[in-house]
Amino acid sequence: MEHTREIITFQLGTYANYVGAHFWNQQEANFVYTGQNESKFEAIEDQLPNNDILYREGLNDHHQTTYTPRLLSVDLVGTLGHLPLAGELYGNYVQRNAEEDVQKTRQQVEESQMCSGDQLDVVEQPLASMSEYQKDLLKGSVAMDKDYRLTETANSWVDYLYARYHPRTLNIIQDTQRDSNIQSLGLHSAGTEAWQSPAFNEDFCDRIRLYVEECDGLQGFHMLFDLDDGFSGLASKCLEHLNDEYNRASFVMPLHYPRITSYPQADTRTSHSIRVVNTVLGYYHLSEQATMFTPLSTLESIWRNNTLQSRHLPGLHFQSSNLYQTSAVLAAYMDTITLSYRLRNTPELLNRFCSRVFYSGRKMTSAAMALPVGMQRGQDLIEYLDQMATSDGNSSLLTPLTPNCDAGTSYVMQSVMARGIPLSRLKRTQDKAGPQLQMSAYSCNSISQMLQLYYQCSFHGSITNAASTPLPLKTQLPFPFDLFDKNVAPDGYLQAQTNKEDVRVESAPLLAAIQSSSKLGDHLDDLHSQTHRIQLAKLQAYSQSGLERDEYETALDHLLEFRDNYVDSQFL
Repeated sequence: MEHTREIITFQLGTYANYVGAHFWNQQEANFVYTGQNESKFEAIEDQLPNNDILYREGLNDHHQTTYTPRLLSVDLVGTLGHLPLAGELYGNYVQRNAEEDVQKTRQQVEESQMCSGDQLDVVEQPLASMSEYQKDLLKGSVAMDKDYRLTETANSWVDYLYARYHPRTLNIIQDTQRDSNIQSLGLHSAGTEAWQSPAFNEDFCDRIRLYVEECDGLQGFHMLFDLDDGFSGLASKCLEHLNDEYNRASFVMPLHYPRITSYPQADTRTSHSIRVVNTVLGYYHLSEQATMFTPLSTLESIWRNNTLQSRHLPGLHFQSSNLYQTSAVLAAYMDTITLSYRLRNTPELLNRFCSRVFYSGRKMTSAAMALPVGMQRGQDLIEYLDQMATSDGNSSLLTPLTPNCDAGTSYVMQSVMARGIPLSRLKRTQDKAGPQLQMSAYSCNSISQMLQLYYQCSFHGSITNAASTPLPLKTQLPFPFDLFDKNVAPDGYLQAQTNKEDVRVESAPLLAAIQSSSKLGDHLDDLHSQTHRIQLAKLQAYSQSGLERDEYETALDHLLEFRDNYVDSQFL
């Protein structure tokens, strides 16, 4: 009997939930419902995601079938806004509009036969603010061509969340209030203390256990967490628990905020130091506990980056510090790279996926992406790759998404996932091929085979595993449509003319890669060099938190040992 190969996902921290909201919105954008026109999916039915890997089926209190992410999310007080802690699909929760009074809500509940009038006790909570998108979603009147101005107005990830969660998904650290100006849960040690709190720990671990018990063939865990603050400590303890109790593969994506982080009672210089210490402690535990981890950020560099210089992804433009926009970029990467082991027709497993890139103790890997792929409308993949291979400087197909890092083009081990490039765009038929017939890649019969050949020729001494699916990235609402340049056509390919104001990109081809090479050692060197400026005894916040200097020195020593895995002699 073939099992589902389930994966449980963790989102720990506010920015992690920003990324996660886009990720789950993308999953539901790919759902095909009964009665929906499926003709355009028939040719690629076996190349769609197997949604049962990440989702669970259940029944709510009204015996309605639900299909919700197998997800555990942790955030701070004040982030949920209008969203109830138990979600919106279960229990006795009724969302009311601002114009509705309590009496009308009572009448609505009685008419729905949720319970009888003598059993009904209505508790009125203060009306939480709700984004215009969520108001229309509640009324079932979302207009796909409407500008909800989410880039300017989204104050939390709940403002654009389309997916609906299971009641055990959402968890709040009750004694810590979110502050948009500072990291309220600022220190790694504060996250550790939050995990050890009996009020949090017992309930959270029970929720993990319940998800695990529902699985027939649990293969492992995805984890997103905020690395720059206390959620790094929470994630470290959570990973330790998962390893002790379940011993499954874990693919971890620590996230750096795309903005200068501030901490309570800390000036700019002290805040920089706290961010470095949090990262050192986070990497120390990740190198011990994670199967593989890939730091993600849209910034070029993290430590003491006062200019907030973002990576430049050709075809995109975004505000460097905008959480709604930048999280969409990272979610697109996560969705694409994990398709390698989530497609219906793939035999790939999470553990095997990690082992293809991680070797010789190199648990840290780097991310790179092209969104959109730089192909012109009417251009075939064979022509595009030939153009890139022969251009001056051998232009890279991908832009790094791991800060302070570029994997290079020599002695790289990588997995590459292509999406949204149909087989019809691979090459032309022989009678129309013309110059394509003279290219060595013309013998390739699949997208993945051609990419494999490209990297074999372009990357010296490297090993590439390539896969593909015709399924593009869906970029309709609530994805930030304003990310794309005006010369990106509605199908995501480049064009000579610019779009009119009312024309939006509806889908896009995308390339994503996860890479390992000796150059990742530069990232660790960069981090370690920052620690020379830090005097732990002068970091009042950490000295008061109980962090022992011996513990910090141990983490630094381990960081240097971990860096030794990335010397050239360790390759193959």
